[in-house]
Amino acid sequence: LKEIMERNGCQPDVVTFSTIINGYCKRKNIDKAVNMLQEMSRKGIAPNVFTYNTLLDGLRKANKLQHACKYFKEMQLHGIVPDVIGYATLFDGLHKNGHHDPMALLREMHNNGVAPSIMLCNILLDSLCESGRVKDAKDFFSNLLSKGLKPNCTMYTTMIKGLCKNRLMSEASELLRRMEDNGCFPNSRTYNTIIRGFILNSELQNALCYHDIMVNRGFEAEAETMFLFMDLLSSDQLSDSSKELLQKSFFVGDKL
Repeated sequence: LKEIMERNGCQPDVVTFSTIINGYCKRKNIDKAVNMLQEMSRKGIAPNVFTYNTLLDGLRKANKLQHACKYFKEMQLHGIVPDVIGYATLFDGLHKNGHHDPMALLREMHNNGVAPSIMLCNILLDSLCESGRVKDAKDFFSNLLSKGLKPNCTMYTTMIKGLCKNRLMSEASELLRRMEDNGCFPNSRTYNTIIRGFILNSELQNALCYHDIMVNRGFEAEAETMFLFMDLLSSDQLSDSSKELLQKSFFVGDKL
């Protein structure tokens, strides 16, 4: 397309180049996408935030995080302030590649006047919880609430998962209660998350209690949850009476 335009005396602009870069990224031809960006520079055509966001996303999907960070810095050197999409793309790449300290990026966002989206907040929460920084995650979550941001079900579930992983089960239960009080209702993932938390923390009664609530609300146990219950039945961790209770409460409820 670009060559046809040039042969006909029509010079490609930033929209044309951005579209071509997007096409190369979708086809996973990252080298050609980068070449297009470099050609823009040679022709004196300034990329815009959409151009960089497109390339950042392509680099993230290709697991070329170092290159993504390089172009993220380059866009700022060119006077382009990243938007929430660019930050979310980089956050996601950092998280999935095991880089669990995204707070510097969050501070940079704040300094640039970019408000985090729900999706970005969820990525950050998950990253903090996965790295064991549950206090930072709780502080961040509380800060969001104080600023009037309404977390969605995914964010609540992520925070509950982090609390469960760090054996803070009473806080996980309290957060689930607050979640409902705030008009955000748990889904199957939320219930399965807290049930697995109680099982892994050897609190069978609470696990069964939440299982009953979950079933009464029309949700079912996920495969991972079922495996944990079945593993308990085949282990020596439970008394015969506890195993009988488990069979009646769990397996009857799930029609197994």
